[in-house]
Amino acid sequence: MYILSIISYVIGAILLGISCFTINVATTWWLGGIAVVFLVLGCVFQYNATKKRDLIHHHRH
Repeated sequence: MYILSIISYVIGAILLGISCFTINVATTWWLGGIAVVFLVLGCVFQYNATKKRDLIHHHRH
């Protein structure tokens, strides 16, 4: 999950950067929207990875 979060963050950041340099307004919005989806997925994957790690750590003690 941790690797998936990093990949999602990177893809989202790249798409967001690309959307800043597009001329067509519709393309900008589409790329920006897809970028936000990837950034949110990155947050979800990171939360799940942290939650899983905390559960494993909690059960060891």
